[in-house]
Order: sequence, then structure tokens, then C-alpha cells
Amino acid sequence: MKQSEPKVSRRVFLSRVGISSAGLLLAPTFARHSGLAFGGPKEPSFVTKVGVTEATTYDRTVIKQKVQHLFESIGGIQDIVKTDDKVGIKINLTGGSGSASSSKLGGYSITESMWTHPEVVRAVGELMIDCGVSGSDITILEALWDTSSYFNFGYLTVQQSLGAGMVNLNAKAPYAAYVTRSVGAKKYYYDSFSVNQILSDINVLVSIPKMKEHYEAAVTGSVKNLVGMVPKDLYVLPADNGRRGALHGQGGPSSTHLPRSIADLFMARPIHLAVIDGIMNARGGEGVWNNTFQLAQDHVLLAGKDPVATDSVSAILMGHDPAAATLTKPDGQQCDNHLALLYQQGMGTNQIGEIELVGDGAHLVTSVPGPAEFQTPAGFDLYPNFPNPFNPSTTFRFTLPVDAAVRITVYAPNGQEVDSLIDGWMPQGVHEVRWTPGGIASGVYLCTMRAGDFRESIKMIYQK
Repeated sequence: MKQSEPKVSRRVFLSRVGISSAGLLLAPTFARHSGLAFGGPKEPSFVTKVGVTEATTYDRTVIKQKVQHLFESIGGIQDIVKTDDKVGIKINLTGGSGSASSSKLGGYSITESMWTHPEVVRAVGELMIDCGVSGSDITILEALWDTSSYFNFGYLTVQQSLGAGMVNLNAKAPYAAYVTRSVGAKKYYYDSFSVNQILSDINVLVSIPKMKEHYEAAVTGSVKNLVGMVPKDLYVLPADNGRRGALHGQGGPSSTHLPRSIADLFMARPIHLAVIDGIMNARGGEGVWNNTFQLAQDHVLLAGKDPVATDSVSAILMGHDPAAATLTKPDGQQCDNHLALLYQQGMGTNQIGEIELVGDGAHLVTSVPGPAEFQTPAGFDLYPNFPNPFNPSTTFRFTLPVDAAVRITVYAPNGQEVDSLIDGWMPQGVHEVRWTPGGIASGVYLCTMRAGDFRESIKMIYQK
């Protein structure tokens, strides 16, 4: 691991300005609350816990201590795993070993920057064994692009140390045929999925993704990790056969189809425990093939028994509003929010006021898009940017009670215009704009919004 690189901000956002609608989806399953779970204007009514801890190294001893702390902070995992349980641990080795030598990794290993780190897998497995699960009843799961990604980067060593098994989800083996997993009546698109039989044989599923943004689904988390649970060959399209093209766009554009595919996968094979590796990670996409891919070091590990909630906290740390109807992709375009879709179906909560943040790193989750208890804004408003101070990017939320011509501009202290973020007609609703400045000095800047007779300015601090 290269030691000379400076730590990247905990809130490294997209590499370009993006605009998103942040109108909330109404759903009856949970009550709504505004503000963070440990603060805000209302007394929270928690429905789940998400553990957060800070970690700056993948040292084996440190990682096990950190993961154990997370499990203890969420009330232990004995209610999830018992002595005779068969456990599957889904990791993510996206893109295969061909990406390991990319210059975009900046000298870091691919296990640090793109893939679930093997030491996190080891810690989770060992703690399962500490709870009484036999190592032989643990199976590491992944749809492998190539065997080298598994054999040559530490995962086989972890498997052997646990006494566990491994199943390549891209194949039928060690079974004779695939099995069918039904999505159920709440489906969005798929009635069922064909999967390796191991996904039916296990009775506990753990998902351990790397905390990253995704080029088409905006965020990668424990739920998005399930795209790799179906055999690639069964879900390719003739014109899109380098991936599971059917999940991305069979029946509609990826901005709407992929989030629904993700939701359907989770309803077909729910996750029982989510552990998210965000110690060293990435923004701007899931892999080096994305032209917006950039390294990040959030220095966090997350864990929760509600994967939707755990992914929602991860989304906040990456600068996204998990309760918004849509999310901003690295290319600045919008996609439907699969966390909101699953919330609608009662499969978990993406409402921060319902999530109790626990663990010694709970204080790290300090910024979340501002209050939104409405669908139709009562008036024009420009909320304080988050995070603030910031580097390299920050996000502004604004509301429009009617369709309006909007101009949002950034000014230097001397009144000189630095950047124009929006200058045009915008629809009624709640919106966000992200700004990544370039070529400016550290200091205080003004963001000014004009819409009709409305004018508002906020101060923000850029720190290099």
C-alpha cells in the first residue's frame, strides 16, 4: 500500500456538477422523521441500528476489532447466525483481475480501491465462527470474471483459513442445475431469477460490498452487490454481452430499469447482514473503466441488519440523499433510487430519522440533505450547502413552489463571478446541484440563487 498519499475527504462527491430531483416518495410502512437520528427537530422513532466505526488500515487485528465493535454496537449477531446455520458471504470483485494494474488505482491495490478487502471478509467469517457457526458451513460467494481475481489476491487464503467453501455464482457447480428464486407479489419487473442452488441452501446471507458510487445506479452497497448473484450468461443481451445487460436495460432505460432489477433481486434473495468496506474506496463509478472513477478514503466500516438502512448511511457519506426519489449518477444524469423503491415495498428504511447511528464512528455522519417533509414546496428556498467546509465538492438543495427560471451563481468575496451552476427553466419541486470547483483558492465564497423576485445567498468555505 502506498503511504505517501494524503487522506481524501470523507465526503468526496462526484467529479462534476450534477442536478437531481430530491422529492421524497411517500410510503406507509414507516413514520417519517426529519434530521439525523441523533438530533433534529423531532424525537426519533428508531426502527433499526446501523453501526459506524472509523478505520484507517487493513491490519488484520485492527479490522477484526473494528468489525466486532460494529456487531456489538448493533446488538450482536446471535439473532442472525446460530450454530447449525449455513452462511453465505457475498463479496464483490467487479471487473476481474485485468483492472488490477490500472494507473487509475494510483499505486493502491485493487483490494483497497475497488474490491471487498479480504481482511474484512476474514473478520466477518471469524466472528461468525466465534458465534458457533462451523467454518465448513460458511461459503464465500461471487460471480467471478476470472479465477485469478479470487486465487491471487488473498481470498483463497482467507477461505482456507476459515475452513470455508467457495461457489462461483456464474456457474451451476457444485450442483447439477440452477434453481429459481421467486421475487413475489411486490415485484417491479422480474417474476423470478435463475441462480446457483447455494443461494437456496444457505439460510443466512451476508453482503460485504466496497463503498463506491456506481456509474448507472449512483451508489453501490450491500443491495447493489446482489447484481452479481445471477449467472452472467443467463442475463446477457446480444448487444450488451459484456455484463448482465438484461438487468441494466431489458424493458427500459437503465436509469429506471436497473434500480428495479436491483430491488427485485433483493426481494428474491434478502440479505440478513450488511457490512460495508469504506476504509479505502472510490467515487465516480464502480471501476476504472468509468471515465469519472476516482479514489477515495472514507476511513469507515458500516454494519447493519437492515441492508437498506445500512446502504442509506453509506449513501449519505458519499453525499447522496437516500430518501430522494432519484439519485445523481457520476455523469450528472438521474436514475431512480433503488433504496426508495425497496422502502416503498416495506423491505427496509431509507429514512434517516428511523435509523439509530451507533458505534464509535457515529459522529462521522454529520451531513445529510436538509429537511424535506413535503412533496410540493411551500416557497422558494436555498438551503445551506453540505458538507461545509468542503473539498473537493459540495451540494446545494433548493426548492421551487412553481416552475421558474432559476439562476444559481458562485461569487468570490470581491464580487467576481466564479461559476454559473444553473441558468434556465426548472420544474416545481426540490432539487440539488453539486459543485466541484477548479482552479480557485481556498476561502469563503457566496452561492446566490435568483428565481423571479426571490434572491438568497449562502456562505461556504472551500478548503484545499
